[in-house]
Amino acid sequence: MSVNPFECLHELEEKEPFQLQIQSGEEDLYAVKQNNLILLGNKEIQYVLQIHEETGKVTLLHFGEKVSTLNPRPGYQDESMGGDEYSSIYSDYPIYGDGDDREPALKLCSSETGIRTFDFCYQGYEIVGGKKGLLKSGLPCTYIEHENEARTMIVKLRDENIGLDLHLHYTIFRDFNAIARHTEIMNNGNQTIIIERLSSWSIDFPPSSYENGYSFLQLQGAWAKECQEIWIKVDQGKYVIADAEGSRVLRANPFVALANGPISEDSGEVFGFSHIYSGSFQSVVQVNQWGLLRLNMGMHPDLFQWKLNPGESFESPESVAVYSSKGLGEMSRHFHSLYRTRLARGEWRDKMRPILINTWEPFGFSFTHSSLLDLAKSAQGTGVDLFVLDDGWFGARNSDKAGLGDWYPNKEKLSNGLHGLAKDVNSLGLDFGLWIEPESISFDSNLYRTHPDWVVQVPEKRPIEMRNQLLLDLTSSDVQDYLIETFTNILNCANIKYVKWDHNRFISNPYSLSLPHDRQCEFHHRYMLGFYRVAASLTSRFPYILFEGCSSGGGRFDPATLAFFPQIWASDSTDVEERVKIQHSLSMVYPLSMVGAHVSTSPNQQVGRITDWGSRAAVAHFGTFGYELDMRYEPKTQVSIDSNVHVTIWHLIHEGFFYRLRNPNKSNLAAWSCVSKDNSREAVVFVYQRLQHTREIIPSFLLKGLDSKKNYFVVEIPKGSCKRICSGNELMRRGLTTTFSRDFEGQLFYLCEVDYFKKRWSKIN
Repeated sequence: MSVNPFECLHELEEKEPFQLQIQSGEEDLYAVKQNNLILLGNKEIQYVLQIHEETGKVTLLHFGEKVSTLNPRPGYQDESMGGDEYSSIYSDYPIYGDGDDREPALKLCSSETGIRTFDFCYQGYEIVGGKKGLLKSGLPCTYIEHENEARTMIVKLRDENIGLDLHLHYTIFRDFNAIARHTEIMNNGNQTIIIERLSSWSIDFPPSSYENGYSFLQLQGAWAKECQEIWIKVDQGKYVIADAEGSRVLRANPFVALANGPISEDSGEVFGFSHIYSGSFQSVVQVNQWGLLRLNMGMHPDLFQWKLNPGESFESPESVAVYSSKGLGEMSRHFHSLYRTRLARGEWRDKMRPILINTWEPFGFSFTHSSLLDLAKSAQGTGVDLFVLDDGWFGARNSDKAGLGDWYPNKEKLSNGLHGLAKDVNSLGLDFGLWIEPESISFDSNLYRTHPDWVVQVPEKRPIEMRNQLLLDLTSSDVQDYLIETFTNILNCANIKYVKWDHNRFISNPYSLSLPHDRQCEFHHRYMLGFYRVAASLTSRFPYILFEGCSSGGGRFDPATLAFFPQIWASDSTDVEERVKIQHSLSMVYPLSMVGAHVSTSPNQQVGRITDWGSRAAVAHFGTFGYELDMRYEPKTQVSIDSNVHVTIWHLIHEGFFYRLRNPNKSNLAAWSCVSKDNSREAVVFVYQRLQHTREIIPSFLLKGLDSKKNYFVVEIPKGSCKRICSGNELMRRGLTTTFSRDFEGQLFYLCEVDYFKKRWSKIN
């Protein structure tokens, strides 16, 4: 043995590190195969797979910041306890029964032999310029407008014995730190296969290099309390984030953020995973005995099976992963930009949303043509653009116990019908909008009496009512066709410019009278496909109509709904205190242009809290903005002022860079800002105090995203108070200062770069 322990370094003198080689000119976007590696990347992030030729398996080498050299990770080293080597593999798509005892991504069963173990081996790859949609399945997904925006790698695996092909689709985007992924399975054999689990994402991570290890963020919720932040420190074991309601995601949002080590808004490594699906889902975070972490995301396996006959194929929903090395804020901004521009679509994607007034809180079910017009007249000249007639306009809908499904005007309430009401509302200078709940039906309805077989129900058992309503069986093409034609006729009968699509209950007694017994396990997924077909048909037939999603508030606040409806009602709770927390959490994934947020009455109808108008308006400005109150008894001047404010700042809310400055879940304060993308010329800042305390100095709010070399005019709006001139450097280093005088007080500040000031200031005054 040499006495010089460094002599071995001479062996490396003639060697070079393994270089990841990307052709010149392709550094900003690439999907290539290099030797036994598959590489996807853009200027910021990289995803690297390794093909093991001797076994035909595909493993993950790297996902994260771009690297120029790459060596394989060490696996399980202790050979004295054999048999666990498969549990130390960084599998890219683990298959049930392959020796790995962790959570599988794919689980199949042969209906003829009962075999559940399959051997998928690498067969080849395909590189696609741009991105393919999920055209075979009709599932919503991200898209591109130009081929040079993305590259797609399709990794092809095959089980030769059974004749099954498994295609793993990965799309890397040029301008977003995001990878979209879905899985396709094709039965090219002669046996019928039952798909018991088909995940969209599965990824393995090495043991954390940080003392505090991994942690993850989930968004759990309930009615009027959607998307509550919950952070969990990860230790050995399995953690399940799931929603099993079938047709919505109220209990848990289909999102997980995995942090590696310390995490904040501006620092730390975080991986965000978002599932583009409105039905039941499950995400599993699992750490095994060797400290390896696996994250799995897809349709809920307890509520999904699919019979795949020879010659058939099946696609999973798409999931998106975003990587950030600069904390939660950067992760969110990539999600916002991707989802706002490449998931939302249609005429309303980039247009300013109308400021609306909704009739529900003023009237409930009790109104007439005359009383509705009185409310509309009170909104005239206030900057309100749209008058929305909510529940109660159809059939015998005088309470929530009857009428759903009978989609024709109630003549006792609407003496001139929808056409006459819309015409009168239009004459006041307002557009007209309508509330609908297509998927539901009442026992007490003509539709149920005519088509009792169209209801979700188990044979010979009374279907379960929730909120005095049942669900229509959207797995049935007859029901889908009926809904498409019924609402086509309704939307053609009057000058309707907006639709609020509600969905107030989840699936119970899941069974379809239109499906054979061996397809009943497909019910939940077929229901969602039916919903997507109806939504796609109506939004394509009426591209000029603004559709807003709703499900008992934010029960369908998910990426898939955004693909059809560019805005979604965030919560039935319009209370300032509750909304601040809900909207703060939603911003982890979703752009503000998607967030339905309105000023409601005080005391608040949900919690009875009394708050001032300015605070309620300030929160609502960080969303689509509108009113849920009886404007006949509100000061028109205040309504006009806030409508004018929103028109002035909407471009910042809609497409500005969003920053979370203070977290209301961890502090007595909350703060957000939106900064313009055009050289940080403007910003709007929301600050909020939950509870007032005596003898307390409020800490300053450190702003972000400004130009440190520019000077900014700062003014509290709409009051026009607290005027000052500050440098961007001062605002980001010393902060924005203010004082509060009461509980639940929100304030709004507008910042404008001095040289740009005159162009914008006149619009505020």
